[in-house]
This record gives sequence, C-alpha cells and structure tokens, in this order.
Amino acid sequence: MVDVVRGLLYEPTYENEVILLFGLLIPYFEDKFVIDRYFGSFPDCLARRNGEEIGIEFEVLASDFYDHGHDEHPDLARCKLLVCWENDLQRKTITKGGKSFLVIKDYEIEVLALKEIVDELRKKGIVLVGGKRPDIGEANKERFFKQLEENVEKEKFEWIKKLYDEVSLRREFEVRWGGGGTWFTMRFFAKEWGVDPLLVQGNGSIWVSYSGNPAINPWILPQETQDALRQLFKRKKEKERWHTVPLNNIEDLNKIREALNIIAEHSKHLKLQWQNDDCIKRNLTDHHEAQK
Repeated sequence: MVDVVRGLLYEPTYENEVILLFGLLIPYFEDKFVIDRYFGSFPDCLARRNGEEIGIEFEVLASDFYDHGHDEHPDLARCKLLVCWENDLQRKTITKGGKSFLVIKDYEIEVLALKEIVDELRKKGIVLVGGKRPDIGEANKERFFKQLEENVEKEKFEWIKKLYDEVSLRREFEVRWGGGGTWFTMRFFAKEWGVDPLLVQGNGSIWVSYSGNPAINPWILPQETQDALRQLFKRKKEKERWHTVPLNNIEDLNKIREALNIIAEHSKHLKLQWQNDDCIKRNLTDHHEAQK
C-alpha cells in the first residue's frame, strides 16, 4: 500500500470519486479550470477552461460514456470534455496536439484520463491516489453470491439462486462471472450469440440488454427478439439499450424465465446485428474460433 499524502486512499471506482479527484487535481493542470455549477444531468458540469465555457461529463471509464447512452443524448454538442479515471478506448480515440479525442456524430470530445496525470505526479513524489481496493478481485460464483446475500432479502436471494441453478442446466446458456468497481455480476451468455442479454448484479438488480456498448462490443439483438422482450416487460422506449426488471414476486420470476426462453429460442435461428462491418468480421472470427 502506498502512503497517500493527500487525496484518495484507493483508485476511483465510483463516478463521484472521479469528481473529487478532478477537484484535487485542478491546481496541477496546465489549463486553468473554474467550476461554474454542477448539474448532475448531462453534461454533469459547466466550467470555464482558460476562460472558455465548456460542458464536462465525468465517468470512471471512458467507455462508460457509451454505457450511459450519452453518445445519443440530444445535448451531445454541449459536452466538450470527458473526464475519466482511465481511458479504455485508446483505439477509438484520435490524438491532436498531444490530447485525446472521441469523435461522435462529427463532434470532438476531449478525453482527460486522470490516471495518467496521477501517475506523472507520483513520479514527482506527489501521491494523490493509493492502490486498488483490496476487496476488488477476480469474480467467481462464491464472491457473487456472498455479495448478493449481504445486499438482498432472503426471498430474493433464493429466487436468484434458483435462476442460477436453472440456467446452469440449460445447453443454450453459459453462466459467466464479472465484476466492476462496485458489484459482481452473474451474466447469462447465449452460446449461439456469444453475448449476455441478461445479467444480475450483486445488489440484486437485474438488467436486460438489447445491445452492447457501441464503442467496445457493438452487438444488437435481432429486432424480433427486442420486440418480444419489450412486450414482455412492457417497455415502450424502442431506443433504450438496456433497463432493469423487477424481481419482487413469483410473477416477476416467471417473466425473467420467459425472457430466458425467448433468448434461447431466438438464438437458434436469428442472427445478431452489428453496427459496422469491422465488428462483424472480428466478432464472427472470435465466435468461430471459440467453437473449435
């Protein structure tokens, strides 16, 4: 563990921690930042950089910008700067004048990765961030269910455990374990598609996804599958990429089972959509290699 002189004990895993770190780093930036106001909506913050008014969006990872649907936001043009802990979209960004930019719908959004600045300051003996959180490690079944048990009521825990038991026996699915900075995840991968349209977080939230992150894994469920799932869960917004579904009673549990049945059946005869040809070629190659 690095002795932290001042700042954050651990690397940011929450968006609010990125905001705090940005404030701590303001004296060390080459540009002069003055915060006008924080909205909490998109973009998060209105500020002045070297006297110019800009909109700032904060994320833990640069790819979260897409995960949160900001690339489709009607106020996209107002966002001039994406401040994140780490830029995990290096291959998608362009470099101009030593700065990184995302180009989205002809808008250039600068990406400021705080980790790079923190690392440079560390070389100078200025330590503002410690190491990784010790409780974040490799995800697995035991860690997921331990976290789940600590965060949901017993009845909901048993329902989710039952879902796991049922899906584990199905040939159409593979259960995989994931983890972010906060919650472990149990992901139900449709084998024929190689994607996870349904996942459960360690806090009990259950998510249905109609598409992947367009910046790093741009798959889209077949329209017929999207329509069936939206009808099942009574969702009217056709453009939403994902949403949570309730699990408060047996009826909710049966709807989730039906969603899994829809995914299993459709994956046998319908094909995923991809957002560009390069992604189609890359993902089809990966899929075929995985089948060998």
